[in-house]
Amino acid sequence: MSQDSRLSPLERYTRILELLAAFPEGLALTEITKMLALPKTSVHRLLGTMQEARLADCANGSTYILGERVRRLAYAGADAGWLGAVVQPHLADLAAETNETCYLARLHAGHRVSSILMEAPDTPWRGFVLPGKGMAPHAAASAKAILAFQSEEVIAAALAEPLPVLTANTCVDAGRILQEYAAIREQGYATCIGEIDEGLAALGVPVRLPRVGVVYSLGVTGPLQRMLGKDLAALAEIMQRYAERVAQALAAGYVRHADALPR
Repeated sequence: MSQDSRLSPLERYTRILELLAAFPEGLALTEITKMLALPKTSVHRLLGTMQEARLADCANGSTYILGERVRRLAYAGADAGWLGAVVQPHLADLAAETNETCYLARLHAGHRVSSILMEAPDTPWRGFVLPGKGMAPHAAASAKAILAFQSEEVIAAALAEPLPVLTANTCVDAGRILQEYAAIREQGYATCIGEIDEGLAALGVPVRLPRVGVVYSLGVTGPLQRMLGKDLAALAEIMQRYAERVAQALAAGYVRHADALPR
């Protein structure tokens, strides 16, 4: 009996994933075949299935790397301890520059968004973004800034959840929400203008991670009239600059944290 026939399909997929994780720069098909001692045709077939499921990607037409789906799982499950260490300084700088409450939100459980870090003065509205608070997919700027860049399946799952009317400004029509998501992709930022609380407004921008996409967002919130008195497009540009800093910090922090894990 051959090595290939003795292994279950799940075991073969797992071994390829473990191998690709060990060589983040990628491996050629022949290298994977030799390292795993499996027939080239079997490995090619397995990789094809993994690509369809976004568990593996083929870079430059010949080099296989971990797929977007796996990389997103790694970031989505990242420990809050090191996340805070690498992101909190940037949140503090953003809060100082904007003089508003700033926070980081994360996609988790497939299609849900929650705040995980916050930098804020002692204000009554800070409770709206306390770490761990769920962000409404149809109303919160931070949730919109993430979900607008997800697949149709993820968006559908998010909008299939109950969409409560929180204020007179809350939109619960799925068609209009999808149109808003499209506008967010075009302009690069999301807004929440009195949609959760009529006295508050917020902006959210996506944090774009290399080879991963959008799993996090940066948000800024404050009193509605004060926020509307600002140039929102200019504020979004400031936030986008910080989002790039956060993306670089997260990417570097993840690599360093992964290297420190026992093997």
